Amino acid sequence: MASTKTKFISLKGETLNSSLFTKAWFERTVSRLVLENPLNRLTDYGGIPIFNKPMIGVADGADPVFELFLAAVSPSHVMPRDFLKRNSAKETDLSHISVISWVLPFTQHIRDSNRSGSWPSRLYSLARNNGGTLSHEVCCHVTEILDRHEKVGVSPSLAQEYDAFRSSEHTFASSWSERHVAYAAGRGHFGLNGSLITPMGASVRFGSIITNLHLEPTPIEKGGHMATCLEYEGENCDRCIERCPVNAISRKGLDKERCYTRKKMIEERYMREYTSSMKMFPHLIIKSGKRVNGYSLGCALCQCGVPCESEYPEFLMKEYN
Repeated sequence: MASTKTKFISLKGETLNSSLFTKAWFERTVSRLVLENPLNRLTDYGGIPIFNKPMIGVADGADPVFELFLAAVSPSHVMPRDFLKRNSAKETDLSHISVISWVLPFTQHIRDSNRSGSWPSRLYSLARNNGGTLSHEVCCHVTEILDRHEKVGVSPSLAQEYDAFRSSEHTFASSWSERHVAYAAGRGHFGLNGSLITPMGASVRFGSIITNLHLEPTPIEKGGHMATCLEYEGENCDRCIERCPVNAISRKGLDKERCYTRKKMIEERYMREYTSSMKMFPHLIIKSGKRVNGYSLGCALCQCGVPCESEYPEFLMKEYN
């Protein structure tokens, strides 16, 4: 497999003191770690970028919304305080818990390529995989910065206790859902297809860390948990339903089993070709307790060529801006 080691940008320009670690600092730092990282450029496609500038949200780790995830995601979904407590020194001050979530929006080139056809585009597939590698490295680097300056930060998706697994209640579940955490951090609402519709749309990826820094939370946006989905608003959108080639989406929501079967079909059809013909970088993949470095392909046809692809649907923009 290709090496994933990259030389991160220098942060020497920052004045590292006790007041440094603000929400603005995290937004600025995550943006630099994404936009200035060589991994954000696809050399197979002339160096076009994978992600646009990230967006940050903050949730209070003690917010009751995290209790709701025990039912919505899994009874195994770990509470922020527990994650931090089990992954930091015994004497760590846990009087404040903040969860920092970032949204990584795919660039227009990536989204445009995935707007038609019944199979995900080659460009999107490469961007999704390498974007996952970049996201993992950003998590590592942010926590390393905090540790270097005697602050506490844990990336749940990289912690030993993180797992993704089959669930009798939800078909598939995990011990930390980045989408739900982004919702808790005020970064959007859910759509019929289960994607989180952010102000930058649904064609995005997520990352997060938990810290004992005291940061001002980003309020959860008004309306129900599906408030920016046109179907929820009675507009009979149907676009994500139409975009799915295996009928995994209906007005009742997402059939996770059909969606997963489709993902396996994509991997069987394209994985060998793509990994042998393009510069794809492996990253940590965790399933049912197994942790391996590998590649991942997905579909996301239902996130492209839809009204919520890159923003809140137009008729809702004025209300939610």
